[in-house]
Amino acid sequence: MFSALYQIFITPLVQLTEFFYSLFFEVTGNQGIAVIGLSFVVTIFTLPLYMVAEQWQETERNIQKKLKPGVERIKSTFKGDEQYMVLSTFYRENHYHPIYALRSSFSLLIQIPFFIAAYNFLSNL
Repeated sequence: MFSALYQIFITPLVQLTEFFYSLFFEVTGNQGIAVIGLSFVVTIFTLPLYMVAEQWQETERNIQKKLKPGVERIKSTFKGDEQYMVLSTFYRENHYHPIYALRSSFSLLIQIPFFIAAYNFLSNL
């Protein structure tokens, strides 16, 4: 299963990495400049994804800011299982699930396939 995911997601990124590295190396003749150019291209390609991730993070921050007074009040008033139940009810009333907090880590998840592809390409260079 992992090899299929690797073939679907990582292999095309490795090929794109190799193409742009080779292009920059042929133009400049310098490996360092080629790596910097490759970094610039990856940043340009992932910029729309980063913008979406930033919007999600901003949404999460706004929701957390809105819910913070209620959560603090619940945590100061209740303890143990009762706190958990009241907090769950509070989140449900505000149409929020604590798993939504993972939206803020989306920008890191975007970078992982590119790190793997760059590592595979550069380690075989």
